[in-house]
Amino acid sequence: MNLKHIFLLIIFGLNFQMFAQNPVTSQVDSTQIKIGSAFNLTIKANANENDKVVFPEQKMIGAFEVLEATPIDTVLNDRKMELIKKYTLTQFDSGKYAVPRLSVLINGKNYQTDIFDVEVTNVQVDTLKQPMYDIKTNLGSSTDTSKLVYYIIALVLCLGFGFLTYYIIKKRQEKNLTEDDLFKTPLEKITKQLQLLDGKRLIMNGDVKTYYSEMTDITRDYIEEVFDIPAKESTTAELILHLQKTIKDKKIKLSKEIVNDLKRLLQNADLVKFAKADPQMSEIETDRKVTETISLSIDKALPRFAEEQSLRVKLREQRFKKRKQVRTWIPIAVSAFLILVTGSVYLYNSVMEGMQINWFQTNKSLYEKEQWVTSDYGLPGIKLSTPEVLTRVKETTKKTEELQSNTATFVYANLKTDLTITVNTTAMKTDESATPEDLLKGKLQLLEKSMGAKNIKSEQESFNQEGINGVRGVGTFSIVNPVTNKEQNLQFETYLFIQSNGVQEVTILSQIGDEYGTKIARRVIESIQLSVNNE
Repeated sequence: MNLKHIFLLIIFGLNFQMFAQNPVTSQVDSTQIKIGSAFNLTIKANANENDKVVFPEQKMIGAFEVLEATPIDTVLNDRKMELIKKYTLTQFDSGKYAVPRLSVLINGKNYQTDIFDVEVTNVQVDTLKQPMYDIKTNLGSSTDTSKLVYYIIALVLCLGFGFLTYYIIKKRQEKNLTEDDLFKTPLEKITKQLQLLDGKRLIMNGDVKTYYSEMTDITRDYIEEVFDIPAKESTTAELILHLQKTIKDKKIKLSKEIVNDLKRLLQNADLVKFAKADPQMSEIETDRKVTETISLSIDKALPRFAEEQSLRVKLREQRFKKRKQVRTWIPIAVSAFLILVTGSVYLYNSVMEGMQINWFQTNKSLYEKEQWVTSDYGLPGIKLSTPEVLTRVKETTKKTEELQSNTATFVYANLKTDLTITVNTTAMKTDESATPEDLLKGKLQLLEKSMGAKNIKSEQESFNQEGINGVRGVGTFSIVNPVTNKEQNLQFETYLFIQSNGVQEVTILSQIGDEYGTKIARRVIESIQLSVNNE
C-alpha cells in the first residue's frame, strides 16, 4: 500500500471498542461448515491484573464436540490484561445448531458470551449462483494464458533462427578461407601438410625427388611465416644466414643443434633435387623426423606476445578473431531482435485483450467494466459490489493477532485514479446508547485534529436498513498529501451501521468533481447487503 493512502485508511478504519460494555466478547470464525470440519470459538475477557478469571472447561459446547481448548493467552497493558481462550469445535451430523451462551466468571461475577448459529452441511455449498470473478480480478489480468504456449514456441523458434544463422555464417566462412586461415596456428598447418604428404605415398612409388621438394617447401613456408624472412626465395645458405640473424636480433632461444639440423635437411634435399642423390630409406625417415622436430622446437621458441610475432601470424589471428565475432554476434542480434518483436506482440495482445494494468485505467473504465466483483467482507458480514476485489489490510500494532480477530479492514486503492474504497467491520458487543451519528461525528473531528484536514464540509442523514440503524455522510475536505506535500481536494461518502454484535462501515473517496468517482460510489452503496444479527 502506497503511503499516499495510509492516512485515509487510518481515518476510515478506526476501531470501535469505545462502545463496548461487556468485558467478555466472543466470536466464531465461520458460521457454515461441512460435516467433520472444524471451526474456532474465541472468548476474550478484559480484567484488571489481580482479577480472577475462570473460563468454561467442558467436552461438549451445545451440540458441538470440543476437539481442542488452547491454554489461556494473556496480554498485559499497564494494569489491565486481556485473556484469550480458543476452542476448536466440530459436528458430524448435518443441520443448523447454535453455539449456546457460556459463562465466564470474573471475580465470581457471571458474564455471558454471545449465541452463534452454525450450519453444518453434507454437500458442497453451491457457488455457481455467482461467477467467481474474485480470483480473476485478483490476478489482475484477463489475458488468455492458453495462448502462452504459442509464445513459448515462438521464443524457441527465435533461438533456433539464431543457431541457423550461426551455422550458415560458419559454413560460408569455411568455404572462403585462405590456405593460412584453414589452420589456427603455423604448427597446426605444417603438421597437417606433412601428414598429407605422407599420405601421397611418393616414397613407395619411387618419387623421392618430389617428396623432398614438397617436404622442404613446407618447411620453408613455415619458417617464412613465423620468422617473417624470405625463406622460399633464398638458397640454403641465405636462409640459414637470415635465420641466424633473426634469432640473434629477436633474442629467440633456438638451439644451434636445431639450426644445424635444418641446414643438414636442406642440403640433403638439394642433393636429391639437383645432384640426383638416392638416399636410403633410413635416411629419408630420419629427415622426416628431423622436419617434425624442427617445427616443434621452433614453435616452443617463438614469442607469445602479439607485438613480437610476425606480420603474417598477426594478420592470421586478426582474421580469425573477426570471423569469430561475426559468427557470434550476428546470430545473437538476430535472436534478440526476433525475441523483442515477439515480446512486443505479446504485450500488445495482452493489453488489447484486457490486461488490467493500472497505468491504463480510469474511473470511467472502472465504472463501465462489464462485470464487477460481488463478495462478502468481515464479521458482521457486509456484502457489496466493487470494480475490483478488496484486499485485506493487516494491522501493524503490537496486538496484531488479537485486533485482527475483532476488526477487519478491506481496501481497494487506485493510485492512478485517486479512488479508494474501504470496508471496515468490528465484531463486538455494542453499547445501546451508541449511535452511528456520534461515530461519524467523531471520525470527522479526528480527521480535522489529527490529520490536519481543512475546509471540512459534510451532511448526514439517518436511516434504517434491514432493521439496522445507519447514517449516511457525504462531504468534502482538503488535506496535504504526505508523499507529494501538495494539497488534495477530496470528496467522501460514508455509510455506518451499528447493530448489537458489531459495527459495519463503507467509505468511498475520490477527487472533488470526479463524475465517475461519484457514479462508482453510488453503485457501490446501492449494492450493500448487511448480515443481520438474529440473537
